[in-house]
Amino acid sequence: MTDSDVRRTGRWLLMITVLGSLSLGAAITVGRRSMRMSASMAGAADQNALAASAPGSSMKVVMEVTSVGPGAATGNLLDRQRDDLYKRTVKLVNIHYTDATPVVMGKLADLHTGAVVHVKGTVRDDHSIAAEQIVILTGYIQVQ
Repeated sequence: MTDSDVRRTGRWLLMITVLGSLSLGAAITVGRRSMRMSASMAGAADQNALAASAPGSSMKVVMEVTSVGPGAATGNLLDRQRDDLYKRTVKLVNIHYTDATPVVMGKLADLHTGAVVHVKGTVRDDHSIAAEQIVILTGYIQVQ
């Protein structure tokens, strides 16, 4: 083998190693994010927990947005059937957020009528939720 063949082979090996490392890093990141999202949704409130919650307590809900206004959204509480399937309830949930509220797996503009979101926040005196984090689930879960 000539020197140029050795260099060319070395470059290919280096490129393959770098691409493999990047792919592995991306797979690990996606796996961790998926596990965190699944774990956080497991604690989402049902209709009874939301009604019984005391002002100031922490709450997690999954809802389908029915209307959005400046800094607020309303939607139907969703009841978890399995990891990827939720059922609509007649219980309405109101959330309040700011431009600084962290949004995971999307952006604040993805919070629109028909969007499915997981909200973590604090229960207010009027039983609405002051959002501390919003996760956009539209397209990731199924709603019946």
